[in-house]
Amino acid sequence: MPRAEAPAAERELLLHILDALDTGLLVLDEDRRVVAINDTLAKGWGVDASEIEGQPLAEVFKAEVERWYLPERGGRGESGRSTREIRGSVADRDVLMRYSVCPLGDTGGVLVRVEDLVDADSEEEVFRNTERLISLGELSARVAHEIRNPLTGVRTTVQFVTSKLRTGDSRRDDLNDVLKELDRIEQIITDLLLFARPQAARPVPTDVREILDKVLDNLAIRCREASVEVARDFDEELPLVLIDPDMAQQVFLNLGINALQAMPEGGLLKVGTALRRTRSKKSYVDVVVADSGPGIPEEVKEKIFDPFFTTRSMGTGLGLSISLQIAREHGGNLTARNSAQGGAVFKFSLPAIVSPDGEEAKE
Repeated sequence: MPRAEAPAAERELLLHILDALDTGLLVLDEDRRVVAINDTLAKGWGVDASEIEGQPLAEVFKAEVERWYLPERGGRGESGRSTREIRGSVADRDVLMRYSVCPLGDTGGVLVRVEDLVDADSEEEVFRNTERLISLGELSARVAHEIRNPLTGVRTTVQFVTSKLRTGDSRRDDLNDVLKELDRIEQIITDLLLFARPQAARPVPTDVREILDKVLDNLAIRCREASVEVARDFDEELPLVLIDPDMAQQVFLNLGINALQAMPEGGLLKVGTALRRTRSKKSYVDVVVADSGPGIPEEVKEKIFDPFFTTRSMGTGLGLSISLQIAREHGGNLTARNSAQGGAVFKFSLPAIVSPDGEEAKE
C-alpha cells in the first residue's frame, strides 16, 4: 500500500489529518484486512484502532451482507462513490452505516467513507414513528376539516337560542356549559391541524436559556399554587441552536405543564441545560425537564409520543407528538425515561451551531 511505504513522518502527518476529520474512514488492503481506521470511526464503532489494524474486516465488523465493501460500478460515475447502507454488528453492538467505497488505484485496496453511523434499533424506531406520524397526520387533517364546519353551525345555533332566553333562566347556564364544551372541541381541532399541518418554522440562532426563563416565569404562579418547587440548572457556556423561538416555547411550555400535572400533590420540577458531544464529534444542546411524580408506567412508555394517546381525561394526546415533530423538524429529538430517583425525565435535544473553526457558537 502506498500509505505503508510512506516515510514515518509523512505517515504520522497523514494519520493526524485523518483523525481530525468528522467523517469516518477505513482503509482495507487487497486481502480485506484493516490497514488503518481514523479516530472518528474507531470511536463510533467503540474499538481501539491499534487493536484492530491488521485484522480481517469480517472479524471486526460482522455484516449482514458479504462483500459489501466492494466499489460499486455505475453509481455516480465509475469511481464507486454512490452511498449505500449496511447493517452489522461491531463490539457487540448492532449498527446501521451509510457509506461509500473508493478503490485505491491499482493496489486492490479500498477506502471506505462512513457518512453516518447509528444504532440500528434506534434508526428503525425513528422510521416506524415517522411513518406512523405521517399517516395519522393526514387522517387528522381530513377529520378536523370535516368536523370544524358543522361545529361552527352548532355553536352559532346555541348562541342564538341562548340570546332568546331571559336573564336568570336556568337553561342559559346549561347552554353556556355546552358552549364551553364546544370551545374545548375547537381547541382539539386546532391541535389536530397543528399536528397534521404544522406552521412553517422560522429558525434563528437562539439561546434556549432565555426561552426557558420566560416559560418558567409564566408558570411561576401555577407552580406556587400546586406547591411545586422549581430548580434551574443552566450551563453558563451553552451554545446557540437554530430553532423557531415560538416553537421552542411551545415545546418547553408543554413539557412544563405535563410535569406539573404529574405532581398533583406538589413536588420538585428540575429544568436544566447541558452541552453534549457524541462519539462522532457532533455537538448537541440538551434541555432536560424532570419531575418528582410517579414516573411513566412501563406499559405506556412506548406509546407516549403516539398521536391521541393520553392518560388524562381532559387531554388531547397531541402535545408530545407535536413537540417531537418540532424537535425532528429542527434536526433534534425528544426522548423520555424514568429517573432512578423517581419521576419522569424528558430530554429535548438540538444540534448546536458550530462556527467554521469548529467551535460552538455562543452569544
